[in-house]
Amino acid sequence: MAIFIFSKEFAFAILLLSGTIKMLLPLIGIGGIPDLTLLSAFLVTIIMINHMRTTIKDISQNRVEAIFLITLFYLFIIYSLSYTSSNSACITKTINFGTMALAFYFPLFVKDFNIDKFISSITIMIFVCSVIFLKFYTSYLNGDEAMILSLGEEEAIHMTALYLTISWLNGILVLYYFFQKREIPRRWITLLIALSFLISAGGRGPLIFTVIILGVYFSYQLIISFMTFKLNRWMLPLIIMIFSIGSTIFIVSNVKMAKYHPSLKLVDNTVARLMGLVNEEGGGASAHSRIVNAKFSIDKINKKPFWGYGIGSYAYEKTRVDYLDYPHNIFLEVWFELGYLGLIVFLLIFYHVYRQVNYTKCSWCLALYTYFLLNVLKSSSLIDIRMMLAFYAIFISINL
Repeated sequence: MAIFIFSKEFAFAILLLSGTIKMLLPLIGIGGIPDLTLLSAFLVTIIMINHMRTTIKDISQNRVEAIFLITLFYLFIIYSLSYTSSNSACITKTINFGTMALAFYFPLFVKDFNIDKFISSITIMIFVCSVIFLKFYTSYLNGDEAMILSLGEEEAIHMTALYLTISWLNGILVLYYFFQKREIPRRWITLLIALSFLISAGGRGPLIFTVIILGVYFSYQLIISFMTFKLNRWMLPLIIMIFSIGSTIFIVSNVKMAKYHPSLKLVDNTVARLMGLVNEEGGGASAHSRIVNAKFSIDKINKKPFWGYGIGSYAYEKTRVDYLDYPHNIFLEVWFELGYLGLIVFLLIFYHVYRQVNYTKCSWCLALYTYFLLNVLKSSSLIDIRMMLAFYAIFISINL
C-alpha cells in the first residue's frame, strides 16, 4: 500500500484532481494549506525531469510530434499576451495552462508509466471526493441552514458548482471499466458505484454523453450480432445498464423521492434537471446561456478571425470587466482568443491523438476520447482540461 501511495502515478493523480480536492477540503474541516496544485505540479515536474535523463534519448516519433504540438500551442498562448485585451486574466490563464501542458508531458516522458496504478489512484480519489461532495450536496438541496451558515452562503453556492465535475469524473470511470477487455478485480462493483455517483451528482452533460456512447456501442454490437448470428457477451450488461438508467428516470419523473429519504433528493434533482431540457423553454437557463455565449463568440470571431483577441480576453470583450470566463465550448474559446492559427494547432493535437487510438486494441481509449470531446463542446475551458490531456497522452503512450 505504501509503495502504491508513493508511486509516480499516485502523485500524478493528485495533480490532475488537485482543483477538486482543494475545493472539498473545507467540507472536512481542512483549511489554510498551501496551494495543492502548485505543490503537486512541483513534485510531478521533479519526477518527470528525473525520468527525462534516460527517456529523452529513445523517445518515439509519435511522442515527439505530440510534445511539439502542445508546446507550439503553449508558445502561441504566450505570444498572444503581446496583443490581448486582458490585463490580468491573461496572466492567470497562461500560468494555469502550464499545468495542463505538464499533464500532457508527464505520461510521454516518464519511464514505465503504469496505467493500472494510475487508474486505481484516480478511482480511489474520485470516490472519496464524490462521497464528500454528495454528503454536502444532499444537505444543501434539503436546505440544511446550519451547514450553509457554517460554510457561508456564498461559499456553499460556489461549492455546488462541483456537481458537474463530480459527474464528469465518474463518467470517465464508468466508460473505462465498462470497455475493459480484461478482467479487473471488483470491476463491475466499481462501475456500478461510479454510475450511482454519476447519476446522483446531476450533471446532465456527462450523464447524457455516457449514455450516448454506450447506446452507440449497443447499436453497433446489435448490428454485428444480426450479421454474424452471434450475441456479444457484453450485450446483456449493457442492456441492463441502459434499461436501469432509463427506467429509473421514467419511474421517478413524477414522484418526489425525497419524501422517502432525504438522500433521495439527489435523484429528484437529477431528474428535474433532465426533464428541464424538455419542459423548459430553450432547454432551461443553462442551455440558453450556452446558446447566447455561442452567438456572441461567433459574432466577435467574424470581426477578428485570424489572430483572435488574445488569451484571457473573452470576459473582457463580453463585459468590459477583466476576469476569467469562457463560452462553454473549448473550440470557440480557442478561436475567439487565439484565432485561426491557434485553433488549427489545437485541432491538430486532437487529430494526432485520434490517429494513435487503436480501437481494436484499446476500445476504452476510443470511448474516453469521444467522451472528452463531447464534453468540451458544451463545457470546460483551456484551464480545465488537465485530466483530458493526461488521458490523451496516455492513449499515445499505450497505443504505439
